[in-house]
Amino acid sequence: MSDLLTERIVVTSALMLGCVIVGIVVDQLLYRALNSRFAKAGSIPGVTLAQALHGLPTAVGILVALQFAVTRHMLVGRASPFAENAVKVLAIVIITAFAARILGRVVRAYTEREGTRLPSSSIFVNLARGVVWVLGATAVLAALGISIAPLITALGVGGLAVGLALQPTLENVFSGVQVLASRQIEPGHFIRLETGEEGVVGDVTWRNTTIQRPSGELVIVPNSVIGRSLVTNFSMGAPDYGMAIPVSVSYGADLALVERLALQVAREVIAEVDGAVRQSEPVVRFVDLTPPTVTFSTIIRVRSYAERIPARSEFVRRLERRLSEAGIEAPPVAGAAASK
Repeated sequence: MSDLLTERIVVTSALMLGCVIVGIVVDQLLYRALNSRFAKAGSIPGVTLAQALHGLPTAVGILVALQFAVTRHMLVGRASPFAENAVKVLAIVIITAFAARILGRVVRAYTEREGTRLPSSSIFVNLARGVVWVLGATAVLAALGISIAPLITALGVGGLAVGLALQPTLENVFSGVQVLASRQIEPGHFIRLETGEEGVVGDVTWRNTTIQRPSGELVIVPNSVIGRSLVTNFSMGAPDYGMAIPVSVSYGADLALVERLALQVAREVIAEVDGAVRQSEPVVRFVDLTPPTVTFSTIIRVRSYAERIPARSEFVRRLERRLSEAGIEAPPVAGAAASK
C-alpha cells in the first residue's frame, strides 16, 4: 500500500512539473510569435494584446498542476474539500486578473487612438478594471457557497453611511468622468484655473488631475475642484494664440512713431523667434490715455499659449532698446515723482 501511494505521488508530481514546464514553454513561444508578428505588421492593438496575454499560459499550467494534485488524491481527508475550493478560487482570481489586465490595456489602446470619442486617461482604465474585479469577487463568493443577497441587503442598510463617508471620493470620480466625457479637458491640453495655476494636463485619475507647470513642477488638483472651477483651455478653439503685450510710454510721446517702432519690432520677432506664426501680421492698439501715461498693446500670434514666453521676452527686450534710441521715455513712477 505504501509503495502504491509512493508511486502515485511520484507520477502526480511528474505530471504537475510537466504541466508547469509546458505552460512556461507555451507562454514564451506564444508571446514571441504574437509580439513579433504584430510588431512587423505595425499593429499597436495586437502588440498590446500579446503583452496582456503574456503569463496566462504559465498561470494555466500551474492551475492544471494543482488540479492534478487534488484529483489524484495527494490531499486526503479534511484537506481535500479545502483544496478543491482553493483551486476554484485560484482559477477565478487568475481569470479575473487577466481579464482586468486585457480589458484595461484594450481600453487604454482604444482611448489613445486618433479620432476616438474618449480621451486617453487612466480613469477609464481603472473603472474598467474595477468592474471586472467586482464581478470576480462576486464569482468567488458564489464558488464558496456564500450568498450575496444578505451582503447586498447589508450594503443597502448601510448605504447612506457609506455614501456619506465616500462622498468626496465619489464626487472626484464623477467629476473626472464628466470632464473627460464632455471633452472639455484632455491630457495634453494647456489650461489655466481661476486660482492662477496653469500648465499642461498630464493625466486624469479617479481622484485628481495632474498639471505640469511650464517651470516643471507638478500640480495635483482634485477632480471636484476642476469641475467647480472656471477653467481656461488654451488648446481648444483657434489653432493659434493672439498674445497681447501691454506697454506704457510717457504722455506727449509721438504715438505714430511709437506704433511704427512697435510694428517693426513685432515683425522681426515673428520672423526670427521660434513659436511665432510666421505669416501673421502684428497689430498695435492704443488702449488707455491717463496722463502721464499712454498705454498700448501689441498683438503677436504664436502657435500656442505655452509658446508665448520666448516671443514676449524678445519683443520687450528689442522694443525697449528701440524706444530708448528714439528718445521715447517710459512714464514716471508715481512714488518717484512724489519724492522729488
